[in-house]
Amino acid sequence: MVRPLKRKKLAAKAMSNLMLYAGNRRIFRKDERGIVSAVPLLDPLIQNLDKKYIVSILASLVHSKNSRKQMIAAGACVYLPKLVEMNIEGAKKVSESLGRGKIWGVFSRP
Repeated sequence: MVRPLKRKKLAAKAMSNLMLYAGNRRIFRKDERGIVSAVPLLDPLIQNLDKKYIVSILASLVHSKNSRKQMIAAGACVYLPKLVEMNIEGAKKVSESLGRGKIWGVFSRP
């Protein structure tokens, strides 16, 4: 029997490989539980789970406006700065992509 943490680790690695295909990214984005389920795995308090796989899943989806909104709503902005400090590969790119649109919300639109 595979332990729950080992199961999460294997699932994260498999999902990051599946996200290489655009059709799989589209399906993952459309499923309302996809991003919402992936973001809590970014929590640095979860030990023995390689965060680079979760970050790569989110990095492959960050180009979609709706996906960015879902990531922000799920709390990715809380975990990503900690992962950037830990030098997790790709975390800085995802963090910058999520924060990019914030400045434009300050200015009123005509």
